[in-house]
Amino acid sequence: MSTIKNFMKITKMEITILIDIVAIAAFMAVPGSTKYPLILALVVVSGTLASMSASLFNNIYDMDIDIKMNRTKSRSKIVNLNSRNKMIVFASTMIIVSLLVSSILINLLTMLFILGGFLSYVVLYTIILKRRTSWNIVIGGIAGSFPALAGWAALTNSVSATSLFIAFLVFMWTPTHFWNLSIDNVDDYKNGNVPMLPATVGVQKTEFWIIVNTVILIAYSLIPLFTGIIHLGKIYVPFAIIMDAILLYYMTKPMIKNYDKKAFRSAFGFSNMYMLVLLIVIIVSFT
Repeated sequence: MSTIKNFMKITKMEITILIDIVAIAAFMAVPGSTKYPLILALVVVSGTLASMSASLFNNIYDMDIDIKMNRTKSRSKIVNLNSRNKMIVFASTMIIVSLLVSSILINLLTMLFILGGFLSYVVLYTIILKRRTSWNIVIGGIAGSFPALAGWAALTNSVSATSLFIAFLVFMWTPTHFWNLSIDNVDDYKNGNVPMLPATVGVQKTEFWIIVNTVILIAYSLIPLFTGIIHLGKIYVPFAIIMDAILLYYMTKPMIKNYDKKAFRSAFGFSNMYMLVLLIVIIVSFT
């Protein structure tokens, strides 16, 4: 059991599951997608392997700072100097298998999108941005967008307004989601010398930017209401309006509660639910 838990910890299984759901939502939005369960399975396998590989490479690169932070300290017992080489081989094998499966059994465009997600998380976010700028999670959040493009391309070998909408919905959601988590762990980031927004500008200014980003996210989420080129099913917009209203409540609550960390934890928790519900609504609409 401990081995399974350790595996889930270092491969960040919660992120992998979300990435898979993003890909599934975009895949299901393609007309007639329910006729191709095998291709969907291949997308999930490829995406899962790529996501777990990226997370593992992230842990390998961040060994020096993970040990300084309470939230990530336990990872150092699994990914350390003694196990690093084995972990590199393991992570490399996963991404290679992912790219082979997607390029040979699906199509080249899907493979390129999966590779784009992998590189944007490992290279762009982890290596280039994370330790250099408070814009790290804003720009690096593009990694979460690629699964939507891959899911759609798996059946169509193309990009559409629908897949781009889902991709950028995840992109716009990421700062709102992660800044709430980073506030709860602001001391960790200071100890690790990682310039996450609350560690550089403080909690109150971060709350301001959370609200700003949330308002932009809400406006963006309702674009399908005003255009017919994005197809997400008839129930998407009603659910989006409801979830947007609740999201705004949770994101403004910390300011009302005098920036209590419990309020930020609640906001972080609901932000997970927000994205999950919208993605499931899209999936259900086409099943």
